[in-house]
Amino acid sequence: MNLKHTNVANTTSGTVKVEFHGEGNELITVRMAVDQEFDEGSSILRAKAMMVQLTAPG
Repeated sequence: MNLKHTNVANTTSGTVKVEFHGEGNELITVRMAVDQEFDEGSSILRAKAMMVQLTAPG
């Protein structure tokens, strides 16, 4: 996936949603619980770490 841009949104259900947009309408969305202090940069790093855990062998 060739990343074009990233959106971060604080949702009404106490979660944060990070969307990674790529070429050709590719989209990966990660939704996670939000801490008391919402930080966009930290949310992106946390979402990336979650995706790495999903692709790690075993």
